[in-house]
Amino acid sequence: MSWISDKTEKFRQVPNPYLSLHITSKFLFGVGLGVLLAGCLPIWTGWIFVIVALVIAIPSARIILGR
Repeated sequence: MSWISDKTEKFRQVPNPYLSLHITSKFLFGVGLGVLLAGCLPIWTGWIFVIVALVIAIPSARIILGR
């Protein structure tokens, strides 16, 4: 199996709480990036969303990308 298929199979086996954290972190990262690009709110607000998203994504990323 290739590397991509291995990671896809691991992603399918992720428990539901980690999967919901993964989806939440992707959503928060998108909101933070949107705030940074739009510039309608103070710039630190976008960075807070991006940092929180990265912190939330750590557990699921360790499971998916771990060996």
